Amino acid sequence: MPRPAKFDERQILDAAAGIVAAHGAPAATIGAIAQALGAPSGSIYHRFRSRDELLGRLWLDRIGRFQAGVQAALEHPDPDMAAINAALFTLAWVRADPAGARIALLHRREEFLGSGWPADMAAEAGRMGAAVEAGLATITRRLFGEDTPDLRRAARFAIIDIAYAAVRPHVARAEPPPPSLDALVRAAVVASLAATRA
Repeated sequence: MPRPAKFDERQILDAAAGIVAAHGAPAATIGAIAQALGAPSGSIYHRFRSRDELLGRLWLDRIGRFQAGVQAALEHPDPDMAAINAALFTLAWVRADPAGARIALLHRREEFLGSGWPADMAAEAGRMGAAVEAGLATITRRLFGEDTPDLRRAARFAIIDIAYAAVRPHVARAEPPPPSLDALVRAAVVASLAATRA
C-alpha cells in the first residue's frame, strides 16, 4: 500500500504563492518551491505535471477564492449593501491573504501561462471570466434597473475599481490596508452609485 503524500496540493500552492508574492513568478521554480517546503522535487511532480500547470493552478486558485468572496457579498438582498459589501470584501481579502492579493494585483495572468495551460485549465479560466461578467450584469440590473454598457461600467467602478485603487498602494508595500480605509471605500461606493443614478 503506497504511503500517503506528505505534502498536499494546498501546501504546495501556498509555498508557491509565498515565492511569487516575494520575488515574482519567474522565481517560483520547482526547486525553489521544493526547498520552501523542505520536500524533494518529486513530491511536487506527484501533484502537478509541470511548473506551468502548478503556476496556472496557483493563479486560478487565488483568483477563484477572491471571486467566490465577492459573489457571496453580492448576494445581499439589498443591492446597495451588496455593492458596498463586495467592495469591502476586497479590503478584507487583502488582509487575510496578502500573498494572494499580491498575485492578483501586482502580476498579470500572462505571467502564469508559461507555454500554455492545459485545455481543462483554460476552460476553467474562461468560466471564471464569464461568471464575473454574469455577476456584474445581475448587480447592474439590481442597482440601476437595467444593464447597459455604461451602467455596467459604473457598477464595475463602484464595486471593483474603487477598492482596487484603495488597496493597491498597500499591497505594493506589502502592508495591510489600515482599518480607516474601510469607511473611505464605503463612502466612495455610496457616492459613485448616487452619481450614476443622478
